[in-house]
Amino acid sequence: MARIKIDGLDAVTKELNRIRSAQAPAIKKAIEDTVKFGEKAAVDGIYNRYGFNSRSYIEQNLSVSFDPRDLKGTISARYRPSTLIRFARGLTRTARWGGSRPDGHMVSALRNKPVWFKGTFSVIGRNGNQIMFQRMKGDNSWRKLKGQKAMYGPSVAGSFGKIRGDIEPPIIAHLRNKYRQYANR
Repeated sequence: MARIKIDGLDAVTKELNRIRSAQAPAIKKAIEDTVKFGEKAAVDGIYNRYGFNSRSYIEQNLSVSFDPRDLKGTISARYRPSTLIRFARGLTRTARWGGSRPDGHMVSALRNKPVWFKGTFSVIGRNGNQIMFQRMKGDNSWRKLKGQKAMYGPSVAGSFGKIRGDIEPPIIAHLRNKYRQYANR
């Protein structure tokens, strides 16, 4: 926070500092509320644009902080890529004998823009999460999984970077409205 000082006009300096200290609680509360609003807007924006299966995954990988001394709120996200299985749903087809069998996955990295990945399957990885692999017809090297590359989609941070410009105007409007609301009390 910047101190206001005008040389030779002590009464004006005192009045400006009094106004500043009177408005500081309203500014603090407005920023606090806006950070919470911004987190919700970020989760909604990412979920609406990208095909994540659940909002809770996005919420877990977004972090929000507020520093009352600097009156600064921060929303940040995890940069680690998300496994492609987070965007997928399994497909089945009818086998020759009448039963059903797996037929890959329908992946929607962008919401409502599905892409069929034939020959994909998922396994439980070393750290307990599900990961997706793809095998081509006649290729049995996938059985060992050694040297195979798991399939990944966008990270939450990359998704946040793409929607940041879209959610900025509503966040600014919310900040202004909250400040007016708290300043007029």
